[in-house]
Amino acid sequence: MRVSYKRLQEIVNFSFSPQELAEQLTRLGLEVKNIEYFGKLEKIVVGKIVSIENHPNADKIKVVRIDVGREAISLVCGAPNIKEEMLVPVALEGARLKGGIRVKKIKVRGIDSPGMICSENELGLGEDQSGVMPLPSHLPLGTNLSQAMDLEDIVLDLEITSNRGDCLSMIGVAREIAALTGENLHLPSFGVRDDKKQKGHQTDIEIKDIALCPYYGAHLIRDVKIGPSPHWLRHKVLIAGAVPINNIVDITNYVLWEMGQPLHAFDYRFLEDKKIIVRRAKKSEFLVTLDGIRRELDEDMLVIADSTRAVALAGIMGGKDTEVTNSTVDVLLESAYFDSLSIQRTSKRIGLTTEASSRFGRRVDPSGVRGALGRASLLIEKIAGGKFERILERGKLPVRKRWITLRPGRVHRILGNRLASFRMKKILENLQFKVEKKNGDWKVSVPSFRSDVSREIDLIEEIIRFHGYDRLRTTLPSLVNKKIGEDLEEQRKERVREILKGLGFYEVISVPFAEGDIFRRTNLLSQKKIKIRNPLSSQQEFLMPHLFPRLLKVASYNLTQSIEQLRIFEVGEVFQSIHPLKEISSVGGLVYEDNFGFFHIKGIVETLLEGLGIKGVDFVSCDCAYLSSRQRASVLKGSVVLGALGRLEQGVAKNLKLPSSIYLFEFDFSRLIAAFSEGGKRFRHLARFPALRRDLAVIVPENISAKDVKQGILKGGRWLERVDFFDLYRGGEMPSGYKSLAFSLVFRASDRTLTDKEVDQVQEKIVNLLKIDLGASIREG
Repeated sequence: MRVSYKRLQEIVNFSFSPQELAEQLTRLGLEVKNIEYFGKLEKIVVGKIVSIENHPNADKIKVVRIDVGREAISLVCGAPNIKEEMLVPVALEGARLKGGIRVKKIKVRGIDSPGMICSENELGLGEDQSGVMPLPSHLPLGTNLSQAMDLEDIVLDLEITSNRGDCLSMIGVAREIAALTGENLHLPSFGVRDDKKQKGHQTDIEIKDIALCPYYGAHLIRDVKIGPSPHWLRHKVLIAGAVPINNIVDITNYVLWEMGQPLHAFDYRFLEDKKIIVRRAKKSEFLVTLDGIRRELDEDMLVIADSTRAVALAGIMGGKDTEVTNSTVDVLLESAYFDSLSIQRTSKRIGLTTEASSRFGRRVDPSGVRGALGRASLLIEKIAGGKFERILERGKLPVRKRWITLRPGRVHRILGNRLASFRMKKILENLQFKVEKKNGDWKVSVPSFRSDVSREIDLIEEIIRFHGYDRLRTTLPSLVNKKIGEDLEEQRKERVREILKGLGFYEVISVPFAEGDIFRRTNLLSQKKIKIRNPLSSQQEFLMPHLFPRLLKVASYNLTQSIEQLRIFEVGEVFQSIHPLKEISSVGGLVYEDNFGFFHIKGIVETLLEGLGIKGVDFVSCDCAYLSSRQRASVLKGSVVLGALGRLEQGVAKNLKLPSSIYLFEFDFSRLIAAFSEGGKRFRHLARFPALRRDLAVIVPENISAKDVKQGILKGGRWLERVDFFDLYRGGEMPSGYKSLAFSLVFRASDRTLTDKEVDQVQEKIVNLLKIDLGASIREG
């Protein structure tokens, strides 16, 4: 965004030098990339043609006598439009022209020419190079041209972030300066005079997609005289970075630069049936845009059409067939409000970004749509002599009435500093926010041009932007047990991170998008796909319902970089295709190591759950298709499934070209939080008497789970302090349909030391119960 230092001073009073202003704007987040001294013309003066004579040695060039103030000089010139008494720009010897060309004294067919008479193109003041540039007759002879015509300015080139579309205009930047200095804005006149307002029939405009175009307004202006713009307007258009074309187009570009609202002018005679229809493009419809390119449109694109065809690509560029030319007499001037996402999608799809699309894509201020139309109409009347005939409107402008609650105490906690309430209130009011105090908190009304402000933290950012980051004092954090103001869920997530990092895991962060084929390759075909309407690429078309595909992608990259062992985890969001779409926090992990098995990943999960204070969980068989059927389990807390763990299914590993010895776990974070326990940590005396440990291996049918056996052991176990499952064995001498489960049993009495005989009796009772209840037998040897 190029802004004029002089024009800023006209809109708001300030005393900053250009360098100081650049520094202040950069501090506010509007980075100044470059300061350009614009329009300064050295050794180019105002001259008057005194006489014109034929060149003695050439037919097509003249010898021109010119009064340049203190003296008269003779120059050789071949321009067709020169005449006596005409004021022209004269470049004297040593002057530098556009493109760095240096003017030298030369002989032309034997006649000395110590300078040249210039066209506006040679001076960099326009594109016209058909003849010399005529100057206004009131300019004093011999004066520097840039000073005589007030051409000198300083241009600040700003880098505007994507959320600050309100600063893509002179008035938007001036608002920031006014908020900084406390000065009032001096805004130009926006409206058409009341005696000029005549409402047209609304049937002249039809909006067929109100969601993509809530409002469309136009002014019909007749009997305009198309021609070059006055010098001041062409100069402003050049400063803005555009090219002067004609007075109508230059006015629309100037108002865009000044106010940030894109406009478009149609040649009214070429609109069939004098109708405007705002609709989606038809399938395979074509439009030749102003740049002369024939563009194929699709049904997702919004166009402006007449009764027979598309005449403009809405919010991006007009059509060639209805452009304003030198023969235009009547103009229909458009100002509309378009859906920002629609403009972004269309701009990206056709590969065309314009000054209009960059503003509509960041949301224009709805309260400025009519004002910009009125401003441009007034300028057309003044400059092009048009007669304003009527206003055409359809739809309603969106009303952005937004209130945000701001807690002053929250501001102090975020900044680590106390700011006086009056100071914070003053900053917000200078930014045109309205502040009402209510029950200790503040209700803050957001102005319509600030679409980027929607949360309390946004208001806090506005306060600190204008208070100054450099004015914050360094403070130490409060040494308290609880993290003040931090969300409970974030505390839990941080605890998970601490535990997993302590187990040797590295945290990764990935995007929640993937290509459609990932569902087939990871055995997730049964899950409904959630397609993104406007994906950035074919590799990011779908939202993922699990974390593990993202972890596998990270693992694949690392393994190709010769990483031999891997422990990674992610705390991120996944998406479920229920109505409405549900976003869920999850935690997932991946391990690839030598000599690593199912019980190792189970031990990691148990350590994680124990660290979170989650007790009494059960590991039961599950049907997760992406995990090996022989090495997978769900984790249950009561009847609630917290998550799953196991070895990567061999087919999935083959599809992704990964080793099958990868182990995974994944948990629904909201369910972990529900099962999370802060309490339960109490002091317990050390045991006074020693324990006796026995191992017990039983053979049971395949349909009997380790959980069933464990519960059977606990039923008959007097003095049992702990039961741990530690081994599963199949094959070998095992009968078909059976498996061996091994448990570690710890016995201890609280009042004495147990004898082997006592423990043998209890173990015998446990074995008998298992035989009766589960049909188990003891595995010998």
